[in-house]
Amino acid sequence: MPGKIFQTYRDPVLKRKLIKLNKQINKHDQKIETDAFTNELLNVNATDGTVFKFVTPIKKKIKNIPSLNGPAGTANTDLEKANFLAESLQTQFTLNNITNLDTEELVADSVRRFCTEANSVCKDFDLPLPSEVLDCIKSLRIKKAPGIDGISNKMIKILPLHTVLTITTIMHNIMTLGHFPTTWKTATAVPILKPRKDPTDTTSYRSIPLLPSLCKIAGHLILKRLKIILSKITYFVQNNLVFVKNYLPRTNLLESFENVTEGFANKQKTGCFPRYTENFRQGLTRWTYPLTYTLQDRLLP
Repeated sequence: MPGKIFQTYRDPVLKRKLIKLNKQINKHDQKIETDAFTNELLNVNATDGTVFKFVTPIKKKIKNIPSLNGPAGTANTDLEKANFLAESLQTQFTLNNITNLDTEELVADSVRRFCTEANSVCKDFDLPLPSEVLDCIKSLRIKKAPGIDGISNKMIKILPLHTVLTITTIMHNIMTLGHFPTTWKTATAVPILKPRKDPTDTTSYRSIPLLPSLCKIAGHLILKRLKIILSKITYFVQNNLVFVKNYLPRTNLLESFENVTEGFANKQKTGCFPRYTENFRQGLTRWTYPLTYTLQDRLLP
C-alpha cells in the first residue's frame, strides 16, 4: 500500500516508510528461509535417498564462459577470455572527449599542488574510535563476496579485539598521512552475462567490481566525516538536495513541478532548463578532480 501511494504522490516520507517495510519483509523472509533450510538439513537421511537429492545441486558445476569472439580472433583459454573482456570493458568505459583542456589543466595543477603541500593532510578530522570500527564491522553482510585479498566479511566479523585495534590504527594513519593503500583501490571484476545476449560476444557482459571489505570500512568512515563538513558549508545551491540527508534527487523535480504549476496559475512565463541531462547522456563521469578542486577551494580541511 505505501508503495502504491508513493508512486502516486512521490512523497519522500512515504518512500522512507516503503524502504522500512521492505527491510522488515526481507528480514522475515530470510528467517523463514533459514528455518526451512535448517529443517531440511536435519531431516536428511542416508537410507531414503534424501542425501543425494540434497547434495546434487551443491555439486552442480558452474557454467563456464564459452569461447569469445573479438577483434583479434577467438579466445579459448581463460587468460585469452580475460584479456578480451578487459579490452571490451576498457573500450566501454572510455570517457568522451567533452571537457575543456585549459580548465582541466588548471584544476589538475591546483589539485596537484594542494596534495603536495604539507597542509593538505586532513588534521581536523576526528579519528575513529575502535567502537566505531566495530559498528562498521557489525554492519557488514556475510553473504557479500570478498575482494582481491580474499578476506570475507564473515572472517572480519570473528576477528579478535587486538586485530580490530590494529585496523583502527590503520584507519588513523590513512586520515593523518593522507594516503589510501593502493591494494585497497584494486577491485576484482566479475563478468556477468546480460539477459538475452549472445554469450560469445564480449560486449554482452557487464562487470561487477569486488573491492576489499577493509576498503569499504575505510570509505564509510571517511564519508561520514566528509558529510559532517559538507553540512556546515553553504556552497551548494539552496534547492540542491542531492547532498542533503533524508532527501532524494527527485525532490528537485517535485519542486520544479510545483513552481511551474504555480507560474501557470498566476499566468506567468515559467520555464525549466535541465542543464545536467545532456552531460549524463554523453557519459560525463570525470568528477574526481573538479570535486577535489571545489572542496579545497572552499577551504575544506
